[in-house]
Amino acid sequence: MFIPGKKYGCGPSAAGKFKKAYFTVEMSLVFPIVLFIMVLLIHFAFFLYGRCLLSQDTYLLAFRASIVNEEELGTDRASYVQEIAEAQFGEKYLGNYRPRAEAAVDGDQVRVESESEGTHRTMSGSSLMPRGSWTYMTAARAEIIDPAGRIRRIDRMADVAKGIYESVKQK
Repeated sequence: MFIPGKKYGCGPSAAGKFKKAYFTVEMSLVFPIVLFIMVLLIHFAFFLYGRCLLSQDTYLLAFRASIVNEEELGTDRASYVQEIAEAQFGEKYLGNYRPRAEAAVDGDQVRVESESEGTHRTMSGSSLMPRGSWTYMTAARAEIIDPAGRIRRIDRMADVAKGIYESVKQK
């Protein structure tokens, strides 16, 4: 509210004393630093978000390839990973290029390696963020299992145990 005849801000007041403005000067120095740190934290959070998503998606690709039946699929597990990778990665990687995935089968394990790249220009060229992009990679492996075969094996063992129990019970 403006009152005529009263002085505001720095300078002599109505009583002839100077008002202190040191808080304004301090905030003009502190606020940009605080803002920079907040932006930096958000920037690193996006990087960490992309890295966590890539790790999760890589494991899901390995797991799905490990439980698929190759006879029903008609292709090998590594090709299957390439087919489903695009749908798995989707459009959820903010500020990053779409990830790439490679798969290999080593004996009884499926190994999937994924890589993505982010070109964040927040502090490009500073010592905290060198020019170029950040590349992050993840790898996951899953044991090849045959869920239907395991269920059949457990059912068979239960039938054998039941037969043994019945034969012992009759004696």
